[in-house]
Amino acid sequence: MKKIFVKIILTAASVLFLTMLPSSKAQAIVKTMPDGGLFDASFYAATYDDVYKAFGMNEALLYQHYLLCGIKEKRLPYAGYVYPTAEELAAQGTIITMPDGVLFDPVYYAAKNPDVVKVFGLVPENLYAHYLYCGAAEGRLPYEGAKPSELKLEFSTTFAMAHCVTEADVISAVRQAAMYRVTDLRIMSVWQGRLSVEGTTALVNAQATYLKTAYGVTVKVTDATMYGLATNPTIDVRVSLKF
Repeated sequence: MKKIFVKIILTAASVLFLTMLPSSKAQAIVKTMPDGGLFDASFYAATYDDVYKAFGMNEALLYQHYLLCGIKEKRLPYAGYVYPTAEELAAQGTIITMPDGVLFDPVYYAAKNPDVVKVFGLVPENLYAHYLYCGAAEGRLPYEGAKPSELKLEFSTTFAMAHCVTEADVISAVRQAAMYRVTDLRIMSVWQGRLSVEGTTALVNAQATYLKTAYGVTVKVTDATMYGLATNPTIDVRVSLKF
């Protein structure tokens, strides 16, 4: 009887001990993945039940989900991770301004796109070329936290107009005009201390090589002025596109 009682006590203690252990789904193990990224599969599965139901504890599939979907959805790769802002990344010196005015982080792009690195290597210009001609259309980000311009052109019978606020808006306006084969584009912006006549003109001119290659179009700024009240002037830049 004594042996049976001891056995029961030991069994109960074992069960209690096991229940006190963290489940395999919740154990924190931050690993360096093959592409250099840090990831905790157990944390990811425990935090996002929808992903766990779809992929279980398959580390490779969980990490693939994070790269393809999780980053865009701002899911955390491991406990305590904080997504840096574009300003913070720029301060770290990883984001650079390319000749056409686009912000690009070759370090981030290479880390998140190992398939691209296998073909194009780590040369920033080559990585950027991939982003321009393939990556952007595939939904790849030029830098962490990047948000594409939501600018939409306003079309009339003879030209298109774009109300721009940021540099990204100006670049998007010119590229959309080329894509839709607009021959006359008018870029308008109420001055807010960011865009200027000179800066907007430079951004348009910087698109020349890309637009010639991608769409066979020649762009030219035909007029660039600023008018209105001194405290709230309007930037008005006219662009001609010849196909």
